[in-house]
Amino acid sequence: MKILVVDDQYVNRYLLEKLLEGYGYTVTSVVDGVEALDKLSEGPFDLIISDILLPRMDGFQLCREVKSNPDLKKIPFIFYSAAYTEQKDQEFGLNLGADRFIIKPTDPAEFISIIRELLAGYSEEHGYEPKIITLGENEYLSEHNKRLIHQLEKKLAELELINNALRKSEKRYRNLFENANDAIILHVITPTDEFGRILEANGVSSSLLGYTHEELLNMNMAEIDNAKQSEHYQEFMTNLLKFKHLTFDAEYISKDRTIIPVEISAHLYEENGSRFCLVVIRDRRFREEAMKQIEETIHQIAIAGDQIRNPLSVIMTACEDCTSNRHEEIMNAIHSIDMCIQHLDKGTLESEKVRRTLARLYDFRHIE
Repeated sequence: MKILVVDDQYVNRYLLEKLLEGYGYTVTSVVDGVEALDKLSEGPFDLIISDILLPRMDGFQLCREVKSNPDLKKIPFIFYSAAYTEQKDQEFGLNLGADRFIIKPTDPAEFISIIRELLAGYSEEHGYEPKIITLGENEYLSEHNKRLIHQLEKKLAELELINNALRKSEKRYRNLFENANDAIILHVITPTDEFGRILEANGVSSSLLGYTHEELLNMNMAEIDNAKQSEHYQEFMTNLLKFKHLTFDAEYISKDRTIIPVEISAHLYEENGSRFCLVVIRDRRFREEAMKQIEETIHQIAIAGDQIRNPLSVIMTACEDCTSNRHEEIMNAIHSIDMCIQHLDKGTLESEKVRRTLARLYDFRHIE
């Protein structure tokens, strides 16, 4: 048996084709009512399954054309729609002569069962008479317009809900973008694999570089990024293009021409054939200052240990020659102080390990 499927969505047509062909039916698919009528004029079909929301000629118009044509009106007609789902939609479709009105999605087994039942009922031995149009011209036009307008109102309401959700989502991500602790810049990657125009930047970027938001959006990355001066620039670009994500140290140039050491985490992505790079920028000056403070603290701890240990040695020597009955008490106190110094020494060694680890971590250019 030959079935004509009418749907403007490729996925919907494909799924119906595979389902029906799996049960032995021969399927022809078209995208709207105009194409459907062309196919119907070329040869007979045993069933028409049509969506309603279609370009050029919708499903309601197609059903009316089919049921008004003496050569086509005996073909069973099924509406299969996800947009027109209300009772009045179904009543209008059935009054146009449709045999069934099925709402998407429907269980495949149930769908095939409906088709089999309908085709069996249409067989000549059952003497089944095809459905006919019960609406006059004016009534048809009036109700058709009502259904279209109502559907349009539904779509507008759905779009408004989507737009509200998008606005909320945009506001939420804008807040995250602006309240990040690091500078964030989105820029273009040019066709020649260069850093290109700045598309967006958060407030921290303006604070770091001294430019207003508007000024940054009128600039090219080459104006603030000193990357090309680095001997590793080509290596950076090669790895970024290959791995799409790269973390490395660089230098940025502020509005007052100050060179700012920064750590860059760059993420490359493509959209509609264009390439973009999102960079998260961390001011290395804070990191370097923290490293200096760590080194200074380690140095001060070492000095403090020596400053305590030296006079303590003198006290211990003097105490050994002392005949006071508090000799043991003094020696115990000296021992306790010595244990504290050993703890300081151990802390100094551990701190030095941390300092060396941090130094290796920050100085190592790695690719993630």
